[in-house]
Amino acid sequence: MLASKRLVAMALGAAMFAGACKKTVEGENKAWERNLQHVQELTALYPGFAGALTEQRKKAEDAMTAAKTVSDPEQSAKKMAEANSLLAGGFVSTLGELDGKTRTLREKLVTASTEAEHASDQAGAKAATDDAQRILKNVDEQLKTGAPDAVTAAVVVRKIDGDLSTATANLNRVIDAAAKRKQAATKPATPGASNAPPAPPPKVTWKCTYCGHVNEDSDKKCPNCGAPRPDPAAAKKKR
Repeated sequence: MLASKRLVAMALGAAMFAGACKKTVEGENKAWERNLQHVQELTALYPGFAGALTEQRKKAEDAMTAAKTVSDPEQSAKKMAEANSLLAGGFVSTLGELDGKTRTLREKLVTASTEAEHASDQAGAKAATDDAQRILKNVDEQLKTGAPDAVTAAVVVRKIDGDLSTATANLNRVIDAAAKRKQAATKPATPGASNAPPAPPPKVTWKCTYCGHVNEDSDKKCPNCGAPRPDPAAAKKKR
């Protein structure tokens, strides 16, 4: 009896969850208005991507128009959701996240520079911050240039997102290493315990601007395509 009651309760819970997640025409219409507004904001923020965003919006509008002709409300809502995904997913979604990721990288760049007090950490911090500055400069240029169509935009935005992720991961390693070193330095010494060896410097990598291969910091050129490592000092002089 108890088991049957539990099964009934589980079935009711599943039905309520399904009902809460069920797509409706009204809900998709509201989402559509939000997505249109978001695309307009992205067009204003990144004029170079205006053509690609317009193309993607046209695809979504065609899909939405077709969805609204479906007589069955449930099926219509599903088709409308697909139209919304064209306007909110793919490169449009990633493009909308780049401003926040860029700001985060700039903040971590400052943190890595100020937190690395030990000589070993400073060496890693310099390599990581130089690479991050180069990437930020390239990102600014790529976002300004934009892309003429949706296919090209997807490629450009994916590369930008990958470069930002690589630079952020490098800085995080520097920040974490510096934090662990400081934490170890503040711990009271245990009587009779031998001093622990110093933490190794954080591992730093750099990403090839030609093929996207992630290389070791010691690599002077990309082993994947042979392109030389970008000179951070030269990138600074171009600003």
